[in-house]
Amino acid sequence: MKKNNTIIYIAALTLVLSVMTGCNFLDKNPDMRASIDTKEKVRLLLVSAYTNANAGVICEFSSDNVIDNNSPDATGHTNSLLPLDKMYDEIFAWKPVVSSDQQDSPKYIWDGCYSAIAACNQALKAIEELEAKGINMDAEKGEALMSRAYHHFLLVTTFCQTYKDDVQSKKDSGIHYMTEPETKVAPVYYRGTVYDTYKAIQADIEKALPLVSDEYYTVPHYHFNVKAAHAFAARFYLYTRQWNKVVEQANYVLTTNDDATLAMMFDAGNIIKNITDINSELNAWIDPTSPANLLIYTTMSQASYTVFTDYGRYQLAREARDYTIKGRGPCWNTSAFPGLNRWRVSDQFGSFVAWFYYLFEYTDKVNGYGFIHGVTRAFTTNETLLCRAEAKANLNDLTGAINDLRMWAQAYDVNKNGRMDTLPDGNVNLTLAKIKSFYKGSGDPILAPELHNTDINSSWNLSDDQKDVIYCALHFRRIETLHTGLRWHDLKRYGIEIEHRQGTSPARKLVWNDDRRAIQLPKEVIAAGMSANPREILGDKVDGNVTTIGEGIMTDGEPKKWSIVESKSLSAQITRETND
Repeated sequence: MKKNNTIIYIAALTLVLSVMTGCNFLDKNPDMRASIDTKEKVRLLLVSAYTNANAGVICEFSSDNVIDNNSPDATGHTNSLLPLDKMYDEIFAWKPVVSSDQQDSPKYIWDGCYSAIAACNQALKAIEELEAKGINMDAEKGEALMSRAYHHFLLVTTFCQTYKDDVQSKKDSGIHYMTEPETKVAPVYYRGTVYDTYKAIQADIEKALPLVSDEYYTVPHYHFNVKAAHAFAARFYLYTRQWNKVVEQANYVLTTNDDATLAMMFDAGNIIKNITDINSELNAWIDPTSPANLLIYTTMSQASYTVFTDYGRYQLAREARDYTIKGRGPCWNTSAFPGLNRWRVSDQFGSFVAWFYYLFEYTDKVNGYGFIHGVTRAFTTNETLLCRAEAKANLNDLTGAINDLRMWAQAYDVNKNGRMDTLPDGNVNLTLAKIKSFYKGSGDPILAPELHNTDINSSWNLSDDQKDVIYCALHFRRIETLHTGLRWHDLKRYGIEIEHRQGTSPARKLVWNDDRRAIQLPKEVIAAGMSANPREILGDKVDGNVTTIGEGIMTDGEPKKWSIVESKSLSAQITRETND
């Protein structure tokens, strides 16, 4: 296997450790790792074991949840809107990002994940030393292992091909799995394979699950608490098609009692009926006391500014919106999904859901300067329920799968007044016949796309009924996970082919086995010696040749640096759409 020399950026760990000392560095041993010698210091270190980068943005803008507003609309009209950053042009075109290393770029994601992993590894080293002294560190060890697994999972699902099977995935390049603190200036790394990466993730998850505890958290939902850990395990097993384990882990989170499960879902009714401003609704969705939020963390992300017309070239608009929050469904009687508010600056250019909006941190309140933050709802009960539904469909437990899908819709039946198709007992009416009629019966290739399950794995066979229920699960997941990037993962997992129309150029097609489904590594990492992802384009050759690593290099100066000023006039542009 090829060796690669590259530096994985872990500078953030130095900052964390220096903050922990609270003293002048000249008064301490220069090797600050020696100071992590108590349970309390390990816990403090684990606060930094979560990335400050939003890995979902680059995936969301690669998916079919975003369109280019500058492409011709149904009447042939085109716009001339600007992107928030040049890199969005590259992301949307499935090209390597070479114009920016700022927030939401591949480098920012790469650095953020490996910085969190470095904190985990440093904590695990300290835990090992404390355990040798007879100190019980099970809870801290469980969190460190689970977070290490999660951040490698973010990297492999972003920068690598989907998991196929234990044979084919040995042919696809993975990412380096770091298990020790970095001590060398120029280390040698092995990229490994997708198979290697997923097996290492699974090993960490399964070591961590018996250890994770809620015992020391002030706010459990800011850490890998017990339910968040099992929700992560459910998603991991979903992606590796270990269906029975998905159900087992999701049952731990949700129970097998319908009433108890529904009580854990988001209170969509309260949000729609009682909240009228965007900031209050955002706070409702990211509420750390909500039983629906299992793990949340803040990130440095500029992506929410794409909702404003000044930067609104790429948005949830037209067909992307028509097949999600402003479209029909198998069990709602409206022309739009009734369970979520739609917010907009301009209906012409797009809509968004409140959890995509930003929090503002002032550094200079007088002049209005500061940072914009996104909040990642990494795991929720709503999404975990859909993991279970999809797994049951693959196990051919269609009755169980449909009941889970019904409960998901039930949680969004906010008014009980006919917006959802309900039965006399108030339960949402969702049956196999209704699902088959809506998806396969529609003949709509977006609602019922070709699934390349047997191309991905020849033994992954599905009946027509199973496919119809899976279409429903994927449709519900597409709504539930808007703006998070998980739609991109779902497209990869099932080999669903999509097109992007950029400007007036011909549409680009991404076929099921296209190399571009693995987002290209950061250019800095490639320059340091890590082997790049291959780039044979099978779906289109719009440019007349294969995309190369150097494509798209900026020639008009440095990438944009973000100095944000909070603008009340921007917020004032946002209005809520009607839910008709």
